[in-house]
Amino acid sequence: MDTTAVFEAIRASILMLERLGRPLEWVLLAAAALLFLTAVVPGARRWLGHALGVTAVLLVAGEGLLVWFHWQLYQNAVVVVPQTGQITGTVAVPLWIESEKLYVWAVVVAAMALLARRHREELLPGAAIILAVLTAGAVVWGKPFTYPLPSFFGQYGAYLSGMASGDIAQAVPAYQGMEGARQFYYNTWYMWVHPPLLFISYGAFAMSFVATLRMVASRFSGYETTAYRWARLGYLPLTAGMLLGFPWAILAWQGESWWWSGKVNMSIMMWLLYTAYLHARLYLRRRGMWRLVAALAILSFLVLVLTYLTTYIVPGAHSYA
Repeated sequence: MDTTAVFEAIRASILMLERLGRPLEWVLLAAAALLFLTAVVPGARRWLGHALGVTAVLLVAGEGLLVWFHWQLYQNAVVVVPQTGQITGTVAVPLWIESEKLYVWAVVVAAMALLARRHREELLPGAAIILAVLTAGAVVWGKPFTYPLPSFFGQYGAYLSGMASGDIAQAVPAYQGMEGARQFYYNTWYMWVHPPLLFISYGAFAMSFVATLRMVASRFSGYETTAYRWARLGYLPLTAGMLLGFPWAILAWQGESWWWSGKVNMSIMMWLLYTAYLHARLYLRRRGMWRLVAALAILSFLVLVLTYLTTYIVPGAHSYA
């Protein structure tokens, strides 16, 4: 294995990503600010649709750049057995991990906001505010173009260093850690199905939250129906994603008490709250029941946000804290 050639190829991809992505980050920040202003300033609302479209196009362009970068990683990030030199495979790094989580969520919300525009244009201001916050957070906090995948590169860099040292005692542990991550995390089909399902549900729940707030403000039942339809759309991928997550956790975290993880328990709480919301809606015609339904819908989304933040602030198997 020519570790120097691998290192140089990956470094060239990172430099190209930064060269193209740094100006895009500034443009995305400007678009997010413009989108936020057109959403909150009544006189600027007539430009809201245009601002939303521009932001969506920029996000898709950035996602295309990230797809190119991940394809370069897949072609170059090989894993080799130290003792034999046999290639076990390349690392298929997904597009929704580490610094790219918020970015993917923003892309999903942008697509759903454009979809909602055809049916409920009144939801656009709320959806635009959420999208502006997600876009700004993805750029400022995530830095997907200028500081990509720090955990992956930390681990793969340690593996390359171990291989380059020529010391089998140093190379073998680095290889075992990298190969385990390749098989049970990056390349496993769970990783390519479980997170996307959750991000689709997060996007739908964001739209449901906006419709619920409109319903509370106007007391118009049509918004409640819209909120329910978005929540129903989000509930199915949420349930499927969580069901797929459990067998993956059993395989990937053998020997760890992952069921005590804060992220896992918050996710279960979120699912129970959305289940309660959908169940309570069956009794919506009862006097005063809409208040409980609205409270459950708002609480469920707040717990969703906390569930996401738990990944970064509460230690556990399913956490970066």
